[in-house]
Amino acid sequence: MSVSIRDARNAPRDREWIRAVYRGYLADLSTSRTGLFPVLGEWDAREDEFLSGWFTDTGSHPFVILLNGERAGFARVARPPLFPRVPYDYRMSEFFVEPAARRRGVGASAAALLFHRFSGDWEVIEDERNRPALQFWRRVIAVQTGGRYTETRAGGEIRHRFRTEVPHLSRERERSPQSGG
Repeated sequence: MSVSIRDARNAPRDREWIRAVYRGYLADLSTSRTGLFPVLGEWDAREDEFLSGWFTDTGSHPFVILLNGERAGFARVARPPLFPRVPYDYRMSEFFVEPAARRRGVGASAAALLFHRFSGDWEVIEDERNRPALQFWRRVIAVQTGGRYTETRAGGEIRHRFRTEVPHLSRERERSPQSGG
């Protein structure tokens, strides 16, 4: 099994694919019945609103998740505006793996790739009623951080904050067999 991610900003086919499966993503989110997500009948009238900024906002990083080279999900990493200052560099603002690709390590692998691509302080928020998402993110974040993260609960949401760091190339060279280290 090979999992990879691809930047979707400059790929029209990836953008259209995200647009096509976004409805399924909203349906998944609405299962918790929180009222935070629109009913599917509103989708057509509000599609542009839901996806605005995905491909034009400089702080938005949309990705397609690939399983063996085929689209299996999407993710959107968002950078916050410079003002007001927030305590994170990146937020996992959207994350979806198609049902057929779930429980196979696809989501965990894709999340790890994103966390390694964007080094810094992170925030991931889940609806407290979305038990599958809570279990997934708690497990993935614990593995990625060695258990070094905070979890807070407020307003019906669970907020995870943590830091990821990409190892410095010089340190990797020091440990590599070619350097004699």
